[in-house]
Amino acid sequence: MLIGTLALLASLQDTPRFPPHYGPQATTCPVGGEQFDAPQLMHYSTFGSMPDGQPIGSIAFPILLPECPGNGLVIFAKFTPEQVEKLGPLVASAAYQALRKSERSYYRAAWLADAIGEKRQAAWLMLSATWDAKNADPAGERARRYGAAFAASAMALPVDAKDFQSIALRARAANALRELGRFEEAETLRASIVIAPDAGGADKNAAENRTGWAGYLAKLAGPVARRDASRQPIDMMNDRDVVFRCLGTEAAARYKRPAPPPLTAFESEYCARPELADQLVARRKALAAQ
Repeated sequence: MLIGTLALLASLQDTPRFPPHYGPQATTCPVGGEQFDAPQLMHYSTFGSMPDGQPIGSIAFPILLPECPGNGLVIFAKFTPEQVEKLGPLVASAAYQALRKSERSYYRAAWLADAIGEKRQAAWLMLSATWDAKNADPAGERARRYGAAFAASAMALPVDAKDFQSIALRARAANALRELGRFEEAETLRASIVIAPDAGGADKNAAENRTGWAGYLAKLAGPVARRDASRQPIDMMNDRDVVFRCLGTEAAARYKRPAPPPLTAFESEYCARPELADQLVARRKALAAQ
């Protein structure tokens, strides 16, 4: 009996409290002072992103946010004393406590950020909330509701053609409208986004960011025009992911995995482009060798 009890205790101790790549971080809740272990991201790598901005990498995104177990405060920033003073009654309110029962952590973080006047931060948090919802159920009610909330919050912010935060939020909002099937609105917003010649000012990455966001907006035009509401249109993927999509059925058969959705007519044409030929040949050779 003693040996069995010790074995059970050992197995419980070995059970990780957080997902891989996270460890415990001793944390004090900014409101109420509760002490608890919060998830602390240790390390990860990324190798691209989706059109909605979600990174593609070695961990699931969005990154876990600390949440006070007692009052449910989502710690989405290093709060100032003034913000803590505002957050206290907000977290204790019936409205917020009701959200704990129905909404995901990033949505609640966005709600709090908006309530304390951090409108831009609220929009970014809501964008992350859309990733979380789409990862769980891409076509679900929550994903659509969060997507609409993000687009509305981003479009309500002041427009500044010199500010990459403004440019990026509006570009992601145009993509969100596309994913929602609101193609006319998506194109109106996409076409209205101006990137000033001096956007980013003297920042060393300003020129690269101007080029990058201009390229993103140009790529977005295609899926909007053909009314493609998919999360990751093939002509917005990087070359590596394009090759994987083109050969998805072959790879699934090779590894005895479920086949992905068949290529659409547009995707088949896209995969047949001459500039992809060498990469497809190399990938087929790699599959055959495995």
